[in-house]
Amino acid sequence: MLCLTQVEFVSVDPHIPVTLQVLTESDIFDVDINGTIWTKTKLDYESQKSHEINVSLTDGKTIDYAAVFIKVTDINDNSPVFSAINATINVLESMQVGATVLSVSAADADDGFNGLVSYTLKGGEGKMDVDSAAGLIVLRRELDRETQAFYNLTVIASDQGQPALSAVVNFTIFVDDVNDNPPTFPLGRYQVNVSEDEMIGTVLLTVSAMDLDSGANARVKYRIISQLPQTSLPMVLVNSTTGQLTLSQQLDYETVKLFEVRVQASDEGLPSLNTSVLVVIHVLDVNDNPPEFSQAVYNIFVLENIQKGSLIYALNVTDKDQVWAVDAEMEGLNSSALIDITVLDVNDNNPEFQMQPFNFTTPEGDYTLDAPTVVGHVAATDLDEGENAHIAFHLVAEDGKNPFSIQQNGTILANGFMDREIKEKYELLLVASDNGVPQRQNFTYVTISVLDVNDNPPQFTKTQYSANIHVATAKEGVSVLSVSATDRDLENNSLISYSFMNHSDDFSVNKLTGEITLASNLAHITSDTVITLTVIATDHGVPQLTSNASVILYLLVNDTDFGLTFESSSYEFSILEQQPVTTAVGSVKALTGSIAIRVIYSLKSYTDKFSVNDQGNIMTLVSLDREEQDLYSIIVEAVDSAVPPSSAVSLVTIIVNDTNDNSPVFSTLIQTKRSAPENEDTIDFGIFSAVDQDVGVNALLNYSLENDFAGTFHINSSTARLTTKRALDREMVDSYELKIMATDSGIPKQSASLVLSVTVEDVNDNPPVFLQKSFNVTVKENEPPSVILNVTATDKDTGYNAVIHYAITEATSFYVGELSGHITILQPLDYENCAQHTIVLKAFNPGDPHFQDTANVTVNVEDVNEEGPKFERPSYYKILRDNSTAGMMVIDINATDESKGFDEGIYYNLTGGNFEGLFKISSTLGQITLTRDTVKQTTTVQYSLMVTATDSGLPPLSTSVKVSVMIAPINTSFPVFSADVYQPDALSEKALPGTFVVQISVLYKSPVIYSIISGNEKGYFSIDQFSGIIRTTKNLTVEEFPIPFIVQAIDSSEPNIYSQASVKVTVIDENDFPPVFPSSLLEATLQENSTSTQIIQMKAQDNDTGRNGFLTYGILSGDRQKFRIDEATGILYSTVPVDYEEGPTKYQVVIYAEDNGIPEKKRGYCTVIINIIDINDCPPVFDPVNMLSVMENAPVGFIVGKVTATDRDEGDNAFVLYNLIGGGGNIFEIDEVHGNIKIKNSPDYETLNRYILTVNACNNKSAPFYQANTTVTVVVTDINDNAPEFTQDSYHEEISMINPVAAHVITVKAIDKDQGENALIEYYILPDFSFSQFFLIEDINEGKIITIGNLSKPGEIPLRIIAKDRGSPPLNSTALIKLNVLDNRPFVPQFNQTDISTTVMEDTGAAHLVYTFAVMEALGRQIDYKIVSGNERAHFILDTKSGQLKTAINLNYEEISQYTITVEANESPSSVTQDLYSGLFSQNVARLTILVQDVNEKPAFLNSSYSVRILNSVPYKFPVVKVQATDPDSGDNGFLLYSLVNHQTNEFDIDENTGQIYTVSVTGKTGSFPLQVEAADQGGKGLVTQATVDVTIDPSSNDNIVVLVLSQKINIVERNIPELKRVLEGKLEWTVYIIDVLSNTVDRRIRESTDVTHVKIVAVDQAAQAIPAEHVKRKFKEQEMVIQTELEKIFGTSVSVAVEETPVDSMSSELIATIILSILLGCILIAFVTYTFVTRKRNAKLQLLVNEHNEINRNIGNPYATDSDASPQNLRKQDDKGAKVMEVKDMENINKNNDEKEILVEKQKCDDPDILLLDVKNEHEENVALKETTEPNNVAPQLTTEAVTNQTCFLTETNDGPGFSLSPDPTMRNNGKELKGVRFSEVAIILEPETEQNDPDLDILAALTEREDEGPHISAL
Repeated sequence: MLCLTQVEFVSVDPHIPVTLQVLTESDIFDVDINGTIWTKTKLDYESQKSHEINVSLTDGKTIDYAAVFIKVTDINDNSPVFSAINATINVLESMQVGATVLSVSAADADDGFNGLVSYTLKGGEGKMDVDSAAGLIVLRRELDRETQAFYNLTVIASDQGQPALSAVVNFTIFVDDVNDNPPTFPLGRYQVNVSEDEMIGTVLLTVSAMDLDSGANARVKYRIISQLPQTSLPMVLVNSTTGQLTLSQQLDYETVKLFEVRVQASDEGLPSLNTSVLVVIHVLDVNDNPPEFSQAVYNIFVLENIQKGSLIYALNVTDKDQVWAVDAEMEGLNSSALIDITVLDVNDNNPEFQMQPFNFTTPEGDYTLDAPTVVGHVAATDLDEGENAHIAFHLVAEDGKNPFSIQQNGTILANGFMDREIKEKYELLLVASDNGVPQRQNFTYVTISVLDVNDNPPQFTKTQYSANIHVATAKEGVSVLSVSATDRDLENNSLISYSFMNHSDDFSVNKLTGEITLASNLAHITSDTVITLTVIATDHGVPQLTSNASVILYLLVNDTDFGLTFESSSYEFSILEQQPVTTAVGSVKALTGSIAIRVIYSLKSYTDKFSVNDQGNIMTLVSLDREEQDLYSIIVEAVDSAVPPSSAVSLVTIIVNDTNDNSPVFSTLIQTKRSAPENEDTIDFGIFSAVDQDVGVNALLNYSLENDFAGTFHINSSTARLTTKRALDREMVDSYELKIMATDSGIPKQSASLVLSVTVEDVNDNPPVFLQKSFNVTVKENEPPSVILNVTATDKDTGYNAVIHYAITEATSFYVGELSGHITILQPLDYENCAQHTIVLKAFNPGDPHFQDTANVTVNVEDVNEEGPKFERPSYYKILRDNSTAGMMVIDINATDESKGFDEGIYYNLTGGNFEGLFKISSTLGQITLTRDTVKQTTTVQYSLMVTATDSGLPPLSTSVKVSVMIAPINTSFPVFSADVYQPDALSEKALPGTFVVQISVLYKSPVIYSIISGNEKGYFSIDQFSGIIRTTKNLTVEEFPIPFIVQAIDSSEPNIYSQASVKVTVIDENDFPPVFPSSLLEATLQENSTSTQIIQMKAQDNDTGRNGFLTYGILSGDRQKFRIDEATGILYSTVPVDYEEGPTKYQVVIYAEDNGIPEKKRGYCTVIINIIDINDCPPVFDPVNMLSVMENAPVGFIVGKVTATDRDEGDNAFVLYNLIGGGGNIFEIDEVHGNIKIKNSPDYETLNRYILTVNACNNKSAPFYQANTTVTVVVTDINDNAPEFTQDSYHEEISMINPVAAHVITVKAIDKDQGENALIEYYILPDFSFSQFFLIEDINEGKIITIGNLSKPGEIPLRIIAKDRGSPPLNSTALIKLNVLDNRPFVPQFNQTDISTTVMEDTGAAHLVYTFAVMEALGRQIDYKIVSGNERAHFILDTKSGQLKTAINLNYEEISQYTITVEANESPSSVTQDLYSGLFSQNVARLTILVQDVNEKPAFLNSSYSVRILNSVPYKFPVVKVQATDPDSGDNGFLLYSLVNHQTNEFDIDENTGQIYTVSVTGKTGSFPLQVEAADQGGKGLVTQATVDVTIDPSSNDNIVVLVLSQKINIVERNIPELKRVLEGKLEWTVYIIDVLSNTVDRRIRESTDVTHVKIVAVDQAAQAIPAEHVKRKFKEQEMVIQTELEKIFGTSVSVAVEETPVDSMSSELIATIILSILLGCILIAFVTYTFVTRKRNAKLQLLVNEHNEINRNIGNPYATDSDASPQNLRKQDDKGAKVMEVKDMENINKNNDEKEILVEKQKCDDPDILLLDVKNEHEENVALKETTEPNNVAPQLTTEAVTNQTCFLTETNDGPGFSLSPDPTMRNNGKELKGVRFSEVAIILEPETEQNDPDLDILAALTEREDEGPHISAL
């Protein structure tokens, strides 16, 4: 009976009893009078889970009802029940891990935890596991049937009730075989020996293979898969089942000595697996072969002269068996062979000729075209046999000319050309040779005579015959002339007969003699007639041969010969160069007075280049090359056929015109490999010019780039200067190949190209860049030191600039290779210590600038899940009171995973014992709490919970711990341990059994019994049940500790009352410590090339002792082939020499130290960085050096080239010094550090033009000292620095006045020490208009002088010859030839005057009579006049008889103002003799000077208007603008004066002579100032012209002036003012006015010869506002270096430029003003007194000078100082701005407005006729000063006629300085070369004194006096 519940009721009347009754299910339940409901039977939860009963309550009067709901609570009264399952299960051994093997299911009729089934598995050896919830048996590890074929498994199904009920099911898992094992042979190779005579079928051996599989998978079949060597049939067979090998073919040792058979064993599984094994069969030899001769029959040949005892033959006998050829003596095998011996002939007999001598004949002729003709036959014999008797014949001619051949049968054939007239007989050597060895010969001679054939026609002695016949005296029969012919043939073939081709009535020819006679008296001939007859000469040969000759007969009736003369005295032709040979040049013609007189033309010069035929046609003999010679002066002579003959000459000038036949040519000395630095704004590579030998347009070159790379490069189209337009970037393009094109302007265009390779030199302008900014790498913990990451940075630079070093910014457990970028861990990482490391990696350039980049490297340490979580205790025990409430924490379970904290990364789960669900656990904290309140207990209730802790590793690992919870009534007491966990001191692993561990104790009212309830499974400990003392029971194994175990204290009287505690015992492990190195990273050094060298000794420390502390060393990683370590001492050695140059230069070796601990050996690691130390073991190696070139006279210090030697060593070992050890003489030196070859002394090409330098490179900073040599060839390029030098200073020769044409006078020779074009010399005659016109240089390239006419007078003639080279600029020298002219002249007419002068006005028209020539007395002779020279333009006509000279055109003064006409008077030619003596003599030549008078014409300005801006701060006389006008007239008519028209203000003035407008006073003025300028000539009409000048004055002040100081002379600065202004404006970005240039800031008039120039500037912005000086100075200083660089390019030298700072004046402005005013007043007073005195004295001197000047002009013919009437003009004046031209019409005019001017002329007499005109800088003034004459065809440019004939002294001028110059420029142009062959005459200099400080008594300011020594001399003022 079980009391369920009590029904409460209330009785209305407590005295009335009530009755309660169960109305429903009364068989199960009952109720008593108290309302208590009882069960009558057991309730079954599984049958009915609830009941609803009705209870009635009655007191007999009333009744009440109640429904009672009864819920049946389940108890664990049903065990789980398994469903049906097979007892045996089959699975394949190949089942995949994770696959389900079997699913079991058990049911529990209970409910809740009581019915919750969990499964556990026993058996399976860890291969299988069961899912505790689903009952799935899963394969956890791979199966291997061959290891275990079945598994007995027990599955336990347990519910969660209290107590738990379970069911068990047993079954067997059978593993089915899978064919996963191939058959295996026990041996890897089988060998067997078999005799070669073994019988077929013999069993050789049996192979056997085993298969671990089963069934068909284990059944093995055998087969042979290969046999070597192969045979047509297999030699061995194998039984497929047994593996037995049998012989299937007969063996033969002699054929094959060894067989290799591969046998394969295959199983029958699917798929089938197989294995093969090699069976080697050695065949043993058996004596089964007889000896064998090498051949069956031996044919032996023996020479007839063999010596006795000589070896004839050696027989070769072999035996295939392994025995000698001589088989066994008894029962051996044998064989035989036949020998046949033949005796051979020896060549011991010579060939012998038969029937000698051999004489033959043959006709002459050409047998090369027809079949060869037999001439004869020869024979010879030889007693030998075969080839020894075979005879070959050879015919040889001694002179090599052999028209015959011989056949081998002895037949001689004629097969060439034979001419009897050349050779009549041939003596030939006949050689007979046999074919024996050695060859034998015999010889004899064969004579062949050539017979004559009529093959030569008669030949006339002339091709043309001629004769003159005077008709008046002609008679019949008179002989006219004879013709003659010859014939080279013989006999009749050479007999000749003559005849006319056509019959003639007037002439007949003798048949035999060839004489032509008159056949009539020519009475019918009435006029001059020419008859041409043809005479035939015929021989008598067969066939007859003939030839013709022409006979010209001149029948003269009227013979009026008037001499010989050319149609023109001179001819000029032109021809294009490169015309083919025989190109017609032109024709000349000489006239005679008779047809009978024939003319023959000949050339007197250049006969190798030209020819002239009888018609006077001049043709070329060669193709002319203008570049070789462009002009030829040829004398053509005509000689007539008169007797005596007459001759005439004419000068033919042939001009060779240029064709574009020469391409431009670049010099081979141009360096085509250039380098340029990157990042430079502009790079000037220099000039890459080409040369074109053509002239004019054909030589005008245009330069371009085929590819300028998008405007990167630019070449000046005219100068060929190559520059860059933008900075180069090597990282974009590292090299360029520029193709420079030079194209001429000819048609067709010719071009040349030069390929220039430009290598861009790297500059360190790019930082290293990591490929990514962050790197991530994962490393497993506890990995030994190794490379974990290769990091690479890139650098766009190259070479040393791209060298990247790596470093870690902070000290870490990592190391990075300095050059490799390999990141290495130094020690094993510990995930639990640090799961992630962040490294800042730096990549940097070691050079300067220091570029770098950084990257973050994140190293993730991968946790290696080595073991599951560890609980703090081995078990847990907790007592709860029965009044505990829901949510109360029962116990806190703590577990750790490796080095993590409690609960970190751990997940907790209740996996057992919580059947009622009373407990729950926090999955992360491990805290077990109550899910509901506990029920009051009368006795203790114990719960055994299983807590599983799972870590978060991969794979996750789990550990379980038992937790015992006891719920006891509230009044129950329990033993209390003194500690929850006992941790006694660690025991020694050598502790003996019985050693005291710890004593535990409890606090409790009753005695307790102690026991160890768990953790002591290995029985190490025992506990005294009464005292609680724990002791050891046996020896301890340290590896199994620490051991935690649970102890229990139980109430001795009540077993349910107990407590538990944990005891953790540890044992000291003597190998607790791993070896530790002092440092995880060490560096050591190793010298390269060291062999087996100790590097470093490693030393690690292990805190263990004994074997646990015994250390050995080893190499974990690194180059083990190069390094080793002594495992005992730890000494690290190198094993092989290392080479620093081959690299690497650093090795990373990881060393470990390992102890000998048990059970685990521990290691410590250290990374050793071995730096290889370079030694000096490499010599310097020179880079290839191309040939260098340098111009001679290169300045000292000029860098010719550079040599570079590299040393593969490093540091001091690679430091190379250069030395020039040979070949340089005293010319070259070398920079010992950089290798630059420089000029020590300027080279001279003429001394030595090629140097072979020996350069030594030595690395002499560290021993041993290595060195290397190389040779450098330096070619010195010639410049034209040597003038030609004549071999004689003067020459002397005699010559007659009357000379034949082209008579050789003398040959001069000059030598030029230069080379090439610089040494090519051309010769010219300096014209003197007296004698030079009578002579000619036959060839300008030679010095041969010839005559071209008769000379004018006897006596000594000075003839000056100039020798000029072709250099640039050309140099020349002169020589004097003194000719003694002998007088052999006839009558010569004489003029009254030889030098005549007349004037004529221009514009007079044609036919105006200029002058009439007349001789003094003609003596009755007819005089002819002709113009010799001066009328080349045909402006005049001379009447040859009257001598009247008239104009042929309208003369123009502006075109030609003066003519000099030379006229010759000769007697009219009446005879040949007189004509021969005609020519130019001093008496019969008159020189007429015609001065054309000018007609005044109006001048004109170059520009009609001018516009200019200036600042109002410019000083007095600041040049504003220069206006220029031109006047075509000369003299007064062309002399212009400038003035300002209607100019009323004082701001500006103008220089009347130069047109220079300058400021007067513009201070404070602003605005526009229009000026009207007038230019007026000084002619009678005073013609004028005007122009407008608009001047804008911008505001400024002195405060805006900035003074720049340049380290250059003032004259150099003034020449470059425009460039200076351009640079300043470009860099300052303002408009810059240069207002003054001074060499002395104190006195601006002083031009000191200093190296400092002061330049005053003002800067103006776009609004024309002046920039303050301070702003200008500041901006200038910002751009100072850039400006300085640009100026250095302009001045071509080093320039310093700075701003001059104005010193601070300590005085006040009022004081300064007072001082200045006082000084001015004093100066005015002194000036007034001085002016009065000086003016009076000057006026007196000036009058004196005027008188002297007039006297000088009467004696000095100066073309620059006088006009036609000898009045002085064009004299120059000089003010403070330079020399200016001032016309002086009258000396009295000088006094007007000339108070401050003075002209002094020093009168000097100049006797030397050689006058040098000073060279001036201003080209325009040069043209004004010197009127050059047109250069004759073959003479050099000369002085004007006036300068030669009249000038004895001349004035010089100082040319105008630039427009901006404020003072005169004293410099004269000097090309740095010595002028040769000239010297100065006396020169008068007219200057104006600049200041009043000059001595007023100074009469002569300066003079240049004559110097008599050689060379030019300039006396400076």
